[in-house]
Amino acid sequence: MIVDHELATVSRTSRLPALQTVRSLRRTLGSGPGLQRVVLIVTLVWTAITFYGLVALEPMTPWASLIGIAVFAGLFLAPRNLLIADAALLLAMVAARFVFDNNKPAFTGALVVLVTVMALMFWVARSRARIGTQGIGGDTILVDLRDRLRRMGELPRLPAGWAAESAVHSAYGDSFSGDFIVALVDQDKQQLEVALVDVSGKGTRAGTRSLLLSGAFGGLLSAVSPEQFLGAANRFLGRQKWREGFATAVHVAIDCETGDYSVGSAGHPPALHLRAACGGWSMIPTGGPPLGIVDDFAYRRVSGTLRPGDALMLYTDGIIEAKGAELDDGIDRLLAQAEQGRETGFKGLANSVCTIAPCGSADDRAAVVIWRD
Repeated sequence: MIVDHELATVSRTSRLPALQTVRSLRRTLGSGPGLQRVVLIVTLVWTAITFYGLVALEPMTPWASLIGIAVFAGLFLAPRNLLIADAALLLAMVAARFVFDNNKPAFTGALVVLVTVMALMFWVARSRARIGTQGIGGDTILVDLRDRLRRMGELPRLPAGWAAESAVHSAYGDSFSGDFIVALVDQDKQQLEVALVDVSGKGTRAGTRSLLLSGAFGGLLSAVSPEQFLGAANRFLGRQKWREGFATAVHVAIDCETGDYSVGSAGHPPALHLRAACGGWSMIPTGGPPLGIVDDFAYRRVSGTLRPGDALMLYTDGIIEAKGAELDDGIDRLLAQAEQGRETGFKGLANSVCTIAPCGSADDRAAVVIWRD
């Protein structure tokens, strides 16, 4: 089970009355010329009120009121139209300075604050324009995408006698991770398939590629046989022609009736098999180039059997690698944690191996543990 505590926080924030009011206003006004006219009219009216304040309300000049205009325009206007609104506001300030010869410190401070707010809101507007959203609703799109990626990684309900857990920790606590999981249970064949993928890059930069590949690889699980999965995934990734166009993956298919399994790997750390009868974890020797590097590569698979009490562990390189540390040290640490999990029960083992990874939070980490009762 993958838990994302930030999702609940963002969902609660989206229900705040202030945000709902702004979004409702945005939907009512629309995004075309009507909205631009409304904002420009408000700007002109407020400018007139400010000039009246300069003449009639000295020394209580309402300079701060212009900041509200700048924020309002930044929330609702595209960058090009925002420049027009900001130019009108600055013109009003400059005119006030020279027409009324206002040299008071309050005027200078208000001008600095206004320019700062304008620059900040212009940055927000440009960021919003890159996403292609209007108003302040762009965050809901990102949350929805992240939520979909998490749901794709949830392990399905397994047949009686089987259990599994997964964990994904993103680098530096980012919302998106370059590691993802796709899984499928074929109820007719009583077969479980799990693929753990590590996309090149980490954190948010790899998150967009993870989102695309998770949907594609999830579809491949139900479209091709286990023996063809890595080859099909390799061809799909090769067609994308990405600059950072590779990923590592490990794929396991388990017959839940007999316990027989097959594992294939594409540039990924070897899976671990706990044989309860032998009393220890062992590595499954699979190998092959990462996905997207070599066209039409035939990935070799290794077969085995999970007996009652046995377990399989899949993990990404973020769990065993760290800058300046030996790879063997990371593997030894993982095996020690896995052995401890065997003694205390496998529940929570996937999360614990991600937590104790030598890289800390500097890299994406993911693990899947499947066991037979």
